[in-house]
Amino acid sequence: GLRGVPARPVVAVKIDDTAAGRPQLGLEAADVTYVEQVEAGATRLVAVFASRHPGIVGPVRSVRNNDPELLAAYGRPALAYSGGAAGPVRRLHRSRVVDAGPGARGGAYWRLATRRAPYNLVVDLARVAREVRGASRPVDVGFRWAGTDPRLAAARRVSRVEVLVGRTRYRFAWEARGKRWLLLDGNGSPRRTAAGKAIATPNVVIPFSRARLDPTNVDVLGTPSVYTSTVGSGKLLVLRDGRVLTGSWRRRHVIYGTRYYDAGGTRELTLRPGGAWVLLAATGAPVALR
Repeated sequence: GLRGVPARPVVAVKIDDTAAGRPQLGLEAADVTYVEQVEAGATRLVAVFASRHPGIVGPVRSVRNNDPELLAAYGRPALAYSGGAAGPVRRLHRSRVVDAGPGARGGAYWRLATRRAPYNLVVDLARVAREVRGASRPVDVGFRWAGTDPRLAAARRVSRVEVLVGRTRYRFAWEARGKRWLLLDGNGSPRRTAAGKAIATPNVVIPFSRARLDPTNVDVLGTPSVYTSTVGSGKLLVLRDGRVLTGSWRRRHVIYGTRYYDAGGTRELTLRPGGAWVLLAATGAPVALR
């Protein structure tokens, strides 16, 4: 939503979001960040970069079966990831997403001596963006950007929001001065990246989606991951400008973007320019607003 459409290719990165993987590196440069369930109630991030490609991003983690479906809305984006089970990797190779993992772009990856495996793998996105072949530039994925929205005047004021994704709680607090939502840690303090930057976004988007156990994608302990469907429709919350807007989301096909509609179901909601965090919460997941 800022400064026109980036001319660089879209590169997404699977990033760890457990305590062992924090603070993350380069996350503050992402245009859009998705939060998705994996196994045992844990979550991972899918961070999408086009405006900027930092020289170091991580910790990089593995692909899941639902990643190609989620990312196909971006056309042919590249995906940086650490590896994965045979089934999800095959699904990735059959999809529109360009493989930019270590097997394809090994020279762009390395491990930090200051962290323990598997939370120490990082990637040079600037190098990936220079060398990757076949990745597309940004396309319309359904976001509508506007500095203001007339529906905000009647919307409920919100200073804090708490959402359960899997078994992981995500808390955001509204910072009026910066016109942004700050991601909070368990103590209520703003979370920061390794560079000391607060993790913040102008918009928190919560499309409630069908989430099911995926027996075709299990970890080394035999625990199945969760497949969150991003094609279909469902209820929606959009938090911007210290208020919450309610509505619905629709995505008709894997090659299409997601449309975000107001409570009437016909007019699209807008986001404040500057990016978004999208929390892929399961249908019926608890949300606390105050």
